[in-house]
Amino acid sequence: MQLAFEVDGSPAEFRRSEWTGRSELRVGDEVVTVQSPYRFSTHFELGTGDVWRRRIGDHEVEIVKVRPRFFGGFRNNDVEISVDDQLVASSASS
Repeated sequence: MQLAFEVDGSPAEFRRSEWTGRSELRVGDEVVTVQSPYRFSTHFELGTGDVWRRRIGDHEVEIVKVRPRFFGGFRNNDVEISVDDQLVASSASS
């Protein structure tokens, strides 16, 4: 999954590998790992949502991931990205 958006005029992108669970935030030349595939909770978690907050310059980037309750590991996750509390990208599945 890849979602493109902007942070203060700079191109940004959120990437998540469906196979490994690795999630990263790229802003300009900076790459920030949001979720590592080496953490146990990346693959085995009973909760249905995660919220990650990262500070990029003077801006607060919030990434909200929600997975379906049943067979969540086999279905698409919904991701919403907000910059300074303004929704800038969404992958809402239909």
